[in-house]
Amino acid sequence: MKEETIGGILVSWRKKQGIFIADCANELNAPIEYLDAIENNFFSEMPNNQYAYNLIIKYAKFIHIPDKDSKKIRNIAKQILKITDQNTASRSFYRIGRSILANIIFIFMLLVCITIMYDEDFYGRVLLKNIKITDHESITIDELNNSLTNPNDESIDLDMSKNSYEKNTQIEAKKFNTIEVHAKGNVWVEVADEENTYISRNFKKGERYLFNFRGNEILLTDNLSNIIIKYNETQIVLTQKPDDNIVKIDLSSIIF
Repeated sequence: MKEETIGGILVSWRKKQGIFIADCANELNAPIEYLDAIENNFFSEMPNNQYAYNLIIKYAKFIHIPDKDSKKIRNIAKQILKITDQNTASRSFYRIGRSILANIIFIFMLLVCITIMYDEDFYGRVLLKNIKITDHESITIDELNNSLTNPNDESIDLDMSKNSYEKNTQIEAKKFNTIEVHAKGNVWVEVADEENTYISRNFKKGERYLFNFRGNEILLTDNLSNIIIKYNETQIVLTQKPDDNIVKIDLSSIIF
């Protein structure tokens, strides 16, 4: 009898529930062609036997087939599709293992992200956008040169804390100091040391780049007038010669 087949039982109960096959396909998120093939017992059109078996079980559950007919469908499907309890268990263990592996990968990536967030070298070198700059004291490069070449002149203290530190303490503390590069207009900027290039890109107006100054960084730019350099809270004003296409600045020479 037709109703003793998988397709016959499913079609009979689907029609009793007044459900269209298209509605079943939408709810089960399965191609309507596969459901039509199941209803006509064309299981060879399925991607594989295990997929066909799982879809049959889901289909039967969705149209609320009673336990008696549901067990009958399971038994017929296992015989036709050659599905054993061992295969079903293997699939279950595979899904559990895959879920555990996904959780392990997620936890690992979370730990990596936390490490990056709290790593001083990485976190100190960050690109910020559209943050308003407050006005600070400006120091020209000429004033810096005079303070370095003339020992009789009063030196300029770039530490805005206004506390007096010993020279050795300043050198030791410089690794924690911050240099900020702010783009006043479109400009190319590169920051590097002898071994690494930390950033090399075209900045748009309003973008910032902050990093922890360690004493050996070099800054290059194609338009010095379009950037503002700040050391801690002190703004340093530099000038560019008209014939210079690229300006190279040894940051330690203008700060210490």
